[in-house]
Amino acid sequence: MIRVWLFLLTASSIFGQSFNDYDLKPHNYFGAPLKDPMSRFLERLDASGEELQEANGKPLVKRMLDELEIPVTSQVLVFTKTSLQRRAVNPKNPRALYFNEDVYLGWMPNGRIEITSMDPDLGGIFYFQRPLDQTNRPLFYREENCLGCHAGSATNFLPGLLARSVYPDENGRNLKSVVTFDRSGHQVPFNERWGGWYVTGYHGEVRHLGNALASGGRRAPVMETKGNANRESLEDYFDSDLHLRPDSDVLALLLLDHQISMHHWIMEAHYRVRQGLHDAGIEGRSRDDLRKIDDYSRSELESCLDKFMRYLVFADEASLGPETWKGAGAYRENFLANRKTDSKGRSLKDLRMTERIFDYRCSYMIYSKSFQALPGPLKEEIYHRLYRGLVVDGAAAKGFEHLDGDEKIAMAEILRATLPELAAYWETLVAG
Repeated sequence: MIRVWLFLLTASSIFGQSFNDYDLKPHNYFGAPLKDPMSRFLERLDASGEELQEANGKPLVKRMLDELEIPVTSQVLVFTKTSLQRRAVNPKNPRALYFNEDVYLGWMPNGRIEITSMDPDLGGIFYFQRPLDQTNRPLFYREENCLGCHAGSATNFLPGLLARSVYPDENGRNLKSVVTFDRSGHQVPFNERWGGWYVTGYHGEVRHLGNALASGGRRAPVMETKGNANRESLEDYFDSDLHLRPDSDVLALLLLDHQISMHHWIMEAHYRVRQGLHDAGIEGRSRDDLRKIDDYSRSELESCLDKFMRYLVFADEASLGPETWKGAGAYRENFLANRKTDSKGRSLKDLRMTERIFDYRCSYMIYSKSFQALPGPLKEEIYHRLYRGLVVDGAAAKGFEHLDGDEKIAMAEILRATLPELAAYWETLVAG
């Protein structure tokens, strides 16, 4: 349901050969037991007999953020008419998006709550709040109509989030999309990002398309980037008292960019391996079993994993430039609250915010429920590639060339200390 328009995910150019049949065996999208946070919350609520009493709007949004453990400081704001609630959204009434590492919640004043909750086996599960004037149906229901867009060609026919940047007019209508081929998430250049979004925080001389309206019509839209840069306040654009916070934090936007595509790569690899093992009629216990998948499926999986690994270690990350970016301190604190550290106090969440986002370039999403639920053979393959890239092959490791020796050593030490399963597998490689 949440259409996170930041950059265009193009199935044919970014994700390679499209997947399909997510609703059939062995995936059973519509029939499998749900393990995503929103579904489990609703199960607990139903078992307790409790009904949410909060009023529509801010009170209910706050309750849901608390229940789903989403920090309100993660708020980012989009003002384009690119969702099912397009009539309610415009530059004076932007849609707020809040997120953690498993759930994305969207809402705008005078609108309904939309939730995309990531099931570790199935991908995005979409929930929608009932119409505001109704009381005779469940407060939140699973909305299958979302899959018309959220499991189509733009998401490679897998249930997930959409994302793109646009040239918006004064009413929030899309004059033209900023088409980004062969790149997604943290790979997208900043001069192509955040069209139709509000952005607060300091980013130096780097320019983006946020906080701006397009002029010049559909054929040749133009955006003013300089005058809308490095904004600490949004008071010139709309009445921010309508929302829970007055900002649209640049750090939150950077991490949202990264997470959306990381979730995609995790789920595409999951679906491909599950399908390949099912078609081969094998359970799959180790990475050696991946060789038993038929040639075509194995070729597509290899292509997917090559891109997955490059994305996991930020191989093609767009540069932040030489100045230090600064977002809201409150969100930074929330983001770092669950950091996993090694004996030296280092973490994959350690922020650099100069030239690149992180000190140690392996995605913190490796700790996510979605990653940890990957089939055993697939996780072994990823751990094996990390071992080769960080420990064995040195400068010759394909996809790891951007990392120097010291960073590789630090990343390997952090991973060993914070991922027991990876550490145990690496020990078998050393012993072997």
